[in-house]
Amino acid sequence: MYIALFIPVLTFGGAEKVVITLANGLAAKGHKVDLVLIKREGQLIETVSDKVRLVDLGSKKTFFSVWKLRGYLHKNKPDVLLSGLDNANIVSSLAMRMAKANTKHIIALHTNLKQSYLRPRTKLHRFYPAMMRRLFPHADHFVAVSECVAKQSGNFLGLTNDRIEVIYNPVINSKIKEKALESVEHPWLNDHNNFTIVAAGRIFEAKDYPTMLMAFAKVLPKAPHARLIILGDGKQTIRREMDKIISDEKMEHAVDVHGFVHNPYAYIQKASLFVLSSKWEGFGNVLVEALYLNKPVISTACECGPDEILRNGQFGSLVSVGKPDELAQAILENMHAEDTRDKEALARHLKQMEDEFVVSRYEEFFKQRVEETKG
Repeated sequence: MYIALFIPVLTFGGAEKVVITLANGLAAKGHKVDLVLIKREGQLIETVSDKVRLVDLGSKKTFFSVWKLRGYLHKNKPDVLLSGLDNANIVSSLAMRMAKANTKHIIALHTNLKQSYLRPRTKLHRFYPAMMRRLFPHADHFVAVSECVAKQSGNFLGLTNDRIEVIYNPVINSKIKEKALESVEHPWLNDHNNFTIVAAGRIFEAKDYPTMLMAFAKVLPKAPHARLIILGDGKQTIRREMDKIISDEKMEHAVDVHGFVHNPYAYIQKASLFVLSSKWEGFGNVLVEALYLNKPVISTACECGPDEILRNGQFGSLVSVGKPDELAQAILENMHAEDTRDKEALARHLKQMEDEFVVSRYEEFFKQRVEETKG
């Protein structure tokens, strides 16, 4: 098959990593694969296989790339076009309608659209729902990263269930455990007298770090040996809010908003506990990674992903969204709890999120869509 994957740029992000994993995996299976970008930039470019052709559309903005993407589709005529991220999905939908190509357009749904657009982040985002509802139904099929995303985004777009295939993200690979064994020079992680909690993810509204900090403020008086490391950077307004909570609660000695790190696995590996406090997710890749590293996990039962990943509490603790008291109690209970998870059941569950398994699922799914065209 000739497969094209379209995403704006290859900066650090969950969707970008998924697209690269699929591109590399499908190319390794012998398929012709193009990774189409609006511009060839981003830290993740170096992780793209030599077997994958990088196509640079040379646009300054995603929405300026419609005609160039249309030209690429008209000229190259791939069997399948998989697009990911909302702006790329809108642009690819427009380009597909203008291109004279018998290409199957498949839209990847990485987030809970219903939740994402309750509070549009910019003026342009206010128009996204109308554009998506108008354009997306013309796509040939959809892939959602979780059952919850399929349900919520399907309802948001007015799609029937039979048009959406659920395929979990390709999160697990052998490199995770290799990287987890690398050394980390952080005093809290190297002091076994500490109970160190690690959280990881970009600082923005969805992650709800203020709730995590307020919960930790309730933990600290009862567990003075507790420490919290937050890996990630992002919105400065939220970072200032976090700094204020840390200062007001006098937690400077016990909280490290560490910023972005290239290898979070080494931190997670040495942590006593991994915590996710999100208001919403699309899937929650980092939860899968923490489980794979055999770490105890606490997560909010937010839409979407954590309850599926943790099997409704079978493989980790689930707490209500935005409830510091509940999160604090779960952390304190975890300090003294034994790990009673069924390791064999967990391994079987995580199999669905292994790179090779997921790439094969996509390969079979694409073949079925192409065969429909031939039929």
